[in-house]
Amino acid sequence: MNKKINRLIIFLVISLTWSFLWFTNKKLVFQYIEKIPSLQFYFLGIIPVIGILIPALVLRQKQPSNKMSLTGNSFFESLLIASIPILILTIIGVPNDIGFQPKLFGFIIGSFTMIYALFEEFGWRGYLQEELFEKYNKWLAYIIIGVIWYLWHWYFFREENDPKLIMIPILILASVGIGEVAKSTKSILICGALHGLVNILLIYGVIAENMTDQEKIILLIVSLIIWIPIIKKIEKKNAIANDV
Repeated sequence: MNKKINRLIIFLVISLTWSFLWFTNKKLVFQYIEKIPSLQFYFLGIIPVIGILIPALVLRQKQPSNKMSLTGNSFFESLLIASIPILILTIIGVPNDIGFQPKLFGFIIGSFTMIYALFEEFGWRGYLQEELFEKYNKWLAYIIIGVIWYLWHWYFFREENDPKLIMIPILILASVGIGEVAKSTKSILICGALHGLVNILLIYGVIAENMTDQEKIILLIVSLIIWIPIIKKIEKKNAIANDV
């Protein structure tokens, strides 16, 4: 068994086991702490991604060639892209039931969501995609990542017993979209921003359920208007660098 297979097995065992323990016991944990009127309740959501982040950071060091880094060759641009959704949430404000001023809460919860997505992306694009690209063509790699991403959520073992099979093609498509951006920008932070925006709009309930449709549309459109030319600029810069 070669080192690459060993790394993949280690990553899968740790990340899937850790997320299984969290997602199958989350309801029990929340029963004990759901009445705590503080941000600690929301920040518990960072627990499952620790099981991705730590093995990814360690295993990346063992890879002979990993082209991804936190900001690629575009430090300022990566920071700007990640900050846009946080800035918009700060301006719009996010209503909450813990007594925080909405604009302040928008900044805090927006920052948290971006950090969560960044940690997750260290696993999917920062480690796993680079590992699979060494062995498979990119389209097969994207499919594998999407399926593992789905398994990581353990939908079929949660309390509602809903496997949410529709998430398989959705996560495969997300793997293609974010994966292509990862290939062209080499920036894990940009991947985290894309991932975080989806979480804000659709998944992370404390934000998604407290924003109007109009506010979501504004967040999406403004982010894309700013992001697209910046990403195109980064892609062009990296393409020129590769040709030199």
